[in-house]
Amino acid sequence: MMTSRHALFLTGVLATQAAFSAVLTAAERPAAAAATIPNAAVIYWQAFAQLPAPLAEPQKAKYEAAVANPAAPVADDLKPIVASFAGSLAELHRAAQVAACDWNLDYEAGAECRLPHLEKARALSKAALLRARLEFAAGKTDEAVADVVAVLKLARDCGSSPVLISLLVDAAIEKSATEVLEANLARLSPEQLDRLAQAIEALPATPSVADCMRYEGKMFGDWMARVIDAEAAKVDDPKAGGKVLAALFAGATADANEAERRKLTDLLSVADVRESLRLARADYEQAAAIADLPAAERRSRWADFEAGISKAGPAGSREQAMRAISSMFIPAAAKVCEKADEANVRRQLLLQAIKAKR
Repeated sequence: MMTSRHALFLTGVLATQAAFSAVLTAAERPAAAAATIPNAAVIYWQAFAQLPAPLAEPQKAKYEAAVANPAAPVADDLKPIVASFAGSLAELHRAAQVAACDWNLDYEAGAECRLPHLEKARALSKAALLRARLEFAAGKTDEAVADVVAVLKLARDCGSSPVLISLLVDAAIEKSATEVLEANLARLSPEQLDRLAQAIEALPATPSVADCMRYEGKMFGDWMARVIDAEAAKVDDPKAGGKVLAALFAGATADANEAERRKLTDLLSVADVRESLRLARADYEQAAAIADLPAAERRSRWADFEAGISKAGPAGSREQAMRAISSMFIPAAAKVCEKADEANVRRQLLLQAIKAKR
């Protein structure tokens, strides 16, 4: 029988979608009123603040091994570790009942935008899912379902930010939660299965890959334009495009082609760098258009798109150098689309599995 605490929790989750549609954005309300809108992100940060200290070996390895095997029993010596997350998990449940989630990210920082909540969310979700598995094993199915649904809400809230890495973290957390549910659906009563399906269908939607590509194109493009203007003013040399690009790439992760890319970019003037940025914005737009296509059409287009950037001209040519910004900053959009497609299929399969068990 469902406890009153978990009945209230699931009722709150089911209400989130309706509540979310009724919440006005901060831009639509006076500043004072906007401050009173409940924000799940604030509560999640309360949860993150209470996360226990990182585990030391060999406990860390044993904990991670248990997380990676959702169908296996959780060892007894991991129970105290899971219990140490109690404060954080209480806040997780509280946040799951709040529809709106705004992480207040500094999108104007472009490629330097920090996303510290994503790593914290992964850590919190692992503990919640381990606890859910312990609860399933103990016959506490209402509590276990409530933990998993809270994790699914956390995943969707991570994915609410219109940047691709947020979508990927959402997909990864949802995959782990789905695996725990699939391993334990047979333990649930018809009524519990019905409530679970309703709670899943009420979870907030997330942006599409195409939406994120368009947003990142503007977010990174505007940031790069500011950096280019600032660096161009410093070097005060219209031919020093390589120096401007070096500053732009300063925080980027080095790769095997870095030395060759640096050599190429020395061919460019500052005006060329600005044209390279214009081409990158157009490439983002093209990537978004491809991401909007049905999956079957999309796959054949990605190879041509990526080749158009990497082989824009003969090796070592100025034409190739002009695509330096695109080659450095545009993500592997094809792989992101594949992950998003997998996540969407997994969501549908989970609902079908619940109906089959029902």
